[in-house]
Amino acid sequence: MFLAGILVLTTSCTQNDSEGIGGGKGNLTLLLTDAPFPSTLVDETIVTIDKIEIRSTTAATATTTTDSQYTVLYEGEGKSFNLLDLQNGVTEELANVDLEAGSYDLIRMHVVKAEVVLKDGTSYDLKIPSGSTSGIKITITPELLVESGVESTILLDFDVSKSFIVQGNPKTPAGVKGFLFKPVLRAVCQQFTGVIAGKVSENPTTPVANATVEILRADTVYTSAQTDATGAYSLVGLPALTFKLVCSKDGYNAVTVNDVIVKTKETTIVDITMGKTSTTTTTTSTTTTNP
Repeated sequence: MFLAGILVLTTSCTQNDSEGIGGGKGNLTLLLTDAPFPSTLVDETIVTIDKIEIRSTTAATATTTTDSQYTVLYEGEGKSFNLLDLQNGVTEELANVDLEAGSYDLIRMHVVKAEVVLKDGTSYDLKIPSGSTSGIKITITPELLVESGVESTILLDFDVSKSFIVQGNPKTPAGVKGFLFKPVLRAVCQQFTGVIAGKVSENPTTPVANATVEILRADTVYTSAQTDATGAYSLVGLPALTFKLVCSKDGYNAVTVNDVIVKTKETTIVDITMGKTSTTTTTTSTTTTNP
């Protein structure tokens, strides 16, 4: 899936004391990450961001919304990111700022350009819905609490598979008629999240690359990843819940793993053995504490 496009915001969610932060302020870092897009035809998926703001919960009680209710985290020359470079837990820093202590409930992100480039060089510039005016609004769940002298991390998950909608038939270049950009994002405080990771293989010496790994809640895809050349995958920024995992690839039997438990600040390892069509599959699952 296209970006399970994780824009990562690192803010005072990690309880680490930090010297040098001004009195009454905590430190906030913004990172960007992604999940895969279901098309082998796409070479790049680029978003350009020129402004990111955050709203305090005090401002959220106001009857009308004004710019003064937001604190600017970044504003300036547009920063462009190829989301396909940011998969399997890879992140990119958007900003690192000191922020007034308090609670925050909403991020507003200004996307000024979105572009999809196919491997044959065809480029599509996409219309931005509200991204260059009022901005894309992302609720922080649960609310971010910034404490004086403490560093925090927020993971902003930009789900590419849901945000970039293919028009036409994505199986051939001639069949692609364009893309719609309907951004779907989530923001979570990293101290409350865990990770699912592992490897997908046919046997101990044969990894399965480009397999799609999805996790679901109530049969709805929550986010996804795609295995790399070694068969490895990683799903980050997950709430402490129980998920169903589904691994699939053309030519292989799909594998379903029920009751995959995510624990806060821990990594749940789910290794999968995929059999080619008409063969059997196996899985193993363990949990390790994140460093």
